[in-house]
Amino acid sequence: AHNDYEHEHPLTDALDNRFYSVEADIWLVDGEVLVAHNKGDWKGSLKDLYLDPLKKRVEDKGSIHGDGNPFYLWVDIKDGGDELRSTLTNLLNQYSMLTRFTDEEIKEGPVTVVLTGDARAKEALVKEYADRPFCRDSNGYSPNDPPVDNKWRWYALRWWSYMDWEGNEDISSEEKATLKKIVDDIHEKGRKVRFYATPETQKYWTVALEVGIDHINTDDLERLNEFLEEKSK
Repeated sequence: AHNDYEHEHPLTDALDNRFYSVEADIWLVDGEVLVAHNKGDWKGSLKDLYLDPLKKRVEDKGSIHGDGNPFYLWVDIKDGGDELRSTLTNLLNQYSMLTRFTDEEIKEGPVTVVLTGDARAKEALVKEYADRPFCRDSNGYSPNDPPVDNKWRWYALRWWSYMDWEGNEDISSEEKATLKKIVDDIHEKGRKVRFYATPETQKYWTVALEVGIDHINTDDLERLNEFLEEKSK
């Protein structure tokens, strides 16, 4: 659920549609981690909108949907100053349901936090803490990237930086092969991938499933849920 906090009922709408991933943009304001796409348009705190409700779900169900599958909270860092980094880490450390990462070990929890957004901040965060409640993504991809480690486990790539297909007509075999090559290489490196700013069409969603994109980004929760339910029949 891209920019989940923009929906009428943040988190709840995504959970009602059986989503396993939500994204929240964060800023530090007066010592508190707040959620908003644009500075000043505050939707609430990360704690109140996401962390506490997710904690309650885990306490009630054992996992977010009660099926044991992992749930991802993407934290998009908009304000990456030093104070935010320490405040965010101290906040997340209060929640035992989060997956813990060291360079040697991953202790899986019901909820995994992936840092995205500000490259300097997310790269600093995973280096600053030997035992940490998050991993990070990269917003750029190269075939020469190194294999996976416990700091960097995901890619979040802007669709139009890699593809021209708009998702309305059938994808050409050449473009599909290009996309699959990127996804396969990322998987061979041991990482997972999501694309953002993607087409919101059934043709795109079908191709995303066929080539193995790990998370489908969407603002249209109900329509994607209906599509996925049809596909699973």
